[in-house]
Amino acid sequence: MNYLDADKALYKIVNEKVRDCEVRLNAVPIENKSERKALIIEREMYNLCFRAGMVGKGEALLKFRRNVITNILNKYQVLSGKYSNLNENDKMLFIAALQAEIFMRDGILSKYYPELEAAKMTDDAKNIFEFQIKIGACENVFGAWEAWRVENNVFPGFFKEGLK
Repeated sequence: MNYLDADKALYKIVNEKVRDCEVRLNAVPIENKSERKALIIEREMYNLCFRAGMVGKGEALLKFRRNVITNILNKYQVLSGKYSNLNENDKMLFIAALQAEIFMRDGILSKYYPELEAAKMTDDAKNIFEFQIKIGACENVFGAWEAWRVENNVFPGFFKEGLK
């Protein structure tokens, strides 16, 4: 498995999630505003995985992502140690297979979880609704990415302990 194949595979997974969400959205009557809103939020979170995670953009962007991952890994000693012990080819595979999720977990989900808890503390139904969907969509993508990594033996189980 090379790193470009891994990048394409992660892109395909997210793209399937976006398409599935659009199919479900198109099947919901316009009158069902809450259900439609939930699906729109979910779809946009999947799209955020494309944009923020920068998956499916090819070799040039993978090399750029190397700089992004280095800045993030400096905050996580365990991850940084694992990454620094890899050879150059495996570092690129690591970036392709894990950088998007590390970036999303560090930069997005790390903020969403406390915001959800704050919304729960104040019984803010609107924000509880939205953050549960946003977190659920990200976790849905992460679960699919992990299933792919396990199936292809590409850094499986990497996030079992979270970002440490």
